[in-house]
Amino acid sequence: MSSSRPSDHRIAVIDIGSNSVRLVVFEGAGRFPRVFFNEKVLCGLGRSMSKTGLLNPEGTVLALQTLGRFAILLDDMRVRHVEAVATAAVRNASNGEAFIDQVERSCGFRVRVLSGEDEARLAGLGVLAGIPDAEGIAGDLGGGSLELVHLRDGAVRETVTLPLGPLLMLEDFQADRKAVIARIDEVLAGVDWLDKGRGLPFYAVGGAWRALAKISIAQSGYPLHILHHYTINRRDLDSLCDVVSVMSAPSLNRIPNIPQRRVESLPLAATIMRRVVRATGSDGLVVSALGLREGLVFEAMPDDVRRRDPLLESCHELAEQTGRFPEHAVKLLEWADPLFPGENPVDRRLRHAASMLADVAWQGHPDYRAERVLIEMLYGRFGGLDHRGCALIGLALFVCYGGSLNGGTVNGGVLARDAQSVLSDEDIALAERIGLALRLGQRVSGGTSAALGKSSLELTDEAVVLRVPTRWRMLLGEVPQRRLEALAKALGRRAEVVVD
Repeated sequence: MSSSRPSDHRIAVIDIGSNSVRLVVFEGAGRFPRVFFNEKVLCGLGRSMSKTGLLNPEGTVLALQTLGRFAILLDDMRVRHVEAVATAAVRNASNGEAFIDQVERSCGFRVRVLSGEDEARLAGLGVLAGIPDAEGIAGDLGGGSLELVHLRDGAVRETVTLPLGPLLMLEDFQADRKAVIARIDEVLAGVDWLDKGRGLPFYAVGGAWRALAKISIAQSGYPLHILHHYTINRRDLDSLCDVVSVMSAPSLNRIPNIPQRRVESLPLAATIMRRVVRATGSDGLVVSALGLREGLVFEAMPDDVRRRDPLLESCHELAEQTGRFPEHAVKLLEWADPLFPGENPVDRRLRHAASMLADVAWQGHPDYRAERVLIEMLYGRFGGLDHRGCALIGLALFVCYGGSLNGGTVNGGVLARDAQSVLSDEDIALAERIGLALRLGQRVSGGTSAALGKSSLELTDEAVVLRVPTRWRMLLGEVPQRRLEALAKALGRRAEVVVD
């Protein structure tokens, strides 16, 4: 037994799926718990089940070995709260109950076999955990089933589970594609609420559909390799699915970062995607990296926690862990308000997040702080944030730590250009203004709320004015003056200091 300290704020989720068996340990009692540990093994429990009605024998052996390993790791991690669930393959197999009995005896944790309705609902909650404003149809493609969920007003409305898992249909698909497509369309036609997704995004969950998104990123040369909230418009999605649905295994194997065990089922997964999006009338795809496992954690949260903003809470927690004066953030936000007249709520939220993170890289080497904070923002785990938000906040912090958006710095320059490539010119200018305002505020105040309160900003038609009472004039100096001038230049104004 490890001597590591047990944590009451860790929860382990074990997901025994038709294709994969995964353990995720979440840490934290807030709205968006951090991932403490994550491991997946593609066991293929549901492979050949359509013919035999039994769990795949080789997959069963591998799953039991994997779950035994997970049990040892959880014991060593001293994780007390374990949620173990099994989905379609175990639910439908004639020997599924015997398999669960064996798991519980050998591993020491209880396993809950989810109904199709529960599986769909939890997948929908997982989408909402990471994309709180999701509206439309969400789909979770597992090896043994497809769960579809209607999301509206921050809640799960309708759910259905359908026998359209790739492992169930793969052999038939390889033998007669037209017949399988007709079967998919027939099953989807039996769901009378799918048209509620018309003109809205389709939210994709599941490893096979995330693999499709990886192909899209590779083919399009998209600069940010971030799956969560990656979007594909309807025309490009149709084209992608049409191409992948007829690709051979050798061709798919040449695409980077596609797991070998996904290759065989990807053409069928692409075909299912094409038919689902056609049935829903969705206008494109949004990838959700969160699904059933995160839905289990989200469901267990108190209502007041679920209503919190996942982005702002994640930023607050990071600032508490790594910043010197985390209480400084709100004051910094309000201090810079005069520079952003007419700011919309979406952009103010992003500026609020950037203000919280303006001090998180102070311990890093000065030559690499800008690069470090940009990487953290682009590739960290933040909920409630699309790619525009990631890039805009990341660039703002890059500038805050001395990075240049004009190619003037070596460290982080490539990443900064990648981030700029997904933003409009207006967004890039906004990121620079936010970053320069944060940079000035940090220098004037030394990162403390009290010092920041001894000065104020004013925006006129001609100038950016920094006001300081006479008794605090010593707060000013050469470096704050230079930063004020840089900010004023970005705003097309002159810099002015008023001591009164």
